[in-house]
Amino acid sequence: MDDTVTCLVRGPASRYPRGFIWLIPAWFVILGLAALEIGRVASTSGRLPGWLALTEIGGLAIATVTAFCVLATVRQPAFRADQDGIRLGVSTSRRRPKLRQVQLPWPEIAQLRIVRRHYGALLVITLGPAARIVHRPGLARQALVLLGTLIMPFAFGRGSPALTCPRMDPPRYRVKICDVSAADLSLALDSVKPDEVRILSGKLRFFLAPPRQPVTRRPSTPVA
Repeated sequence: MDDTVTCLVRGPASRYPRGFIWLIPAWFVILGLAALEIGRVASTSGRLPGWLALTEIGGLAIATVTAFCVLATVRQPAFRADQDGIRLGVSTSRRRPKLRQVQLPWPEIAQLRIVRRHYGALLVITLGPAARIVHRPGLARQALVLLGTLIMPFAFGRGSPALTCPRMDPPRYRVKICDVSAADLSLALDSVKPDEVRILSGKLRFFLAPPRQPVTRRPSTPVA
């Protein structure tokens, strides 16, 4: 039986689209304004004291901070590596699991970079030129997904997880591996990866898009 490296991934990226965590403060603002308006109407009519709305906002603030911290540090088994490649995403029983996971064969991976972090290690998977890119949704589509989730968080759906959408220029995936040191992760991946794939360690570099080459304009050919 082939060896399999399974790790926990930190954060909401394994289940929710990019930017989902910032909807929690938005919900707090909406509910807080609603509580203030209800408290103002109730105090005007004399049914409830005005300070009751402030206590409701305080409770909402505590719930918001708690939900934000829990979602930012949640852990999911969303990283698996074996002799065939790397699979990102949480296992699901849905009919279309490919929408929640992505498979990266070793021939499509150019290199791996492991950076030490306080929670474990940050793994940057850089794809090669021949890799099949699962393109990240455009800004307009991401905005529509977040807007629909803001209005109907349970009925609209969660969209494509941020973990399965690569960053571009160059195409790469960033995976927050927790409860595993950078040295142990390097040894574990070295046992399943092919020799062609390099494992680098050290500080994370900033990726910049390659500069565009200037276009040389040739003079038009005279027509006889």
